[in-house]
Amino acid sequence: MLPGMARVGGVKQVMHQPLAVSAVDYHTAGEPFRIVCRGVPPLRGVTVLERRRNAAARLDHVRRLLANEPRGHADMYRCFVTEPDDEGGDLGVACFHNAGYSTACGHGTIALVTWALDSGVVPIAGPQTRVVVDAPSGRLRAVATVEGSRVVWVRFINVPSFVEATDVEVTLPKGTVSVDLAFGGAFYAVLDASAVGCAVVPATSPS
Repeated sequence: MLPGMARVGGVKQVMHQPLAVSAVDYHTAGEPFRIVCRGVPPLRGVTVLERRRNAAARLDHVRRLLANEPRGHADMYRCFVTEPDDEGGDLGVACFHNAGYSTACGHGTIALVTWALDSGVVPIAGPQTRVVVDAPSGRLRAVATVEGSRVVWVRFINVPSFVEATDVEVTLPKGTVSVDLAFGGAFYAVLDASAVGCAVVPATSPS
């Protein structure tokens, strides 16, 4: 019988090696964010962008395990914590979700900085503690307001934003619309809600 196999009731079955992953869940004003703390090998690469590619190649089974039901759901972001790109950073992050990997996450950055100070990964250095996070999109500079040993507020400066293109025509099942493409850590298509038959007003929000 081959290694890694067992005979149960006369039938050979593959024995899967158990996987133990430790993660902690935070939320930013209700937006969930899961931080993988232990149980995965260090990501390989010189930069956080390279480490994110390495995560996709080597740890995608962990992403699927944590991102899908019953352990996760489509509305939750998660991350692997990595080393920063250089000595100017405090830690690095590779964010992921149920569909794959992202360049960064705004509410996740706030949660990650809070966790880093709560856990002692980054030491608290006074009532205004600076934390530098390297993400695939670039370097994020955060400041945490600390009262005693408790983080009560986090703000951060994102990477530079820019408009990539304007009036780009996109064909949808119900017709063609015009969008503007902008970058703010990730690329976004922005359009007038009325172009797709929507209205962004309180009356149309879910109750």
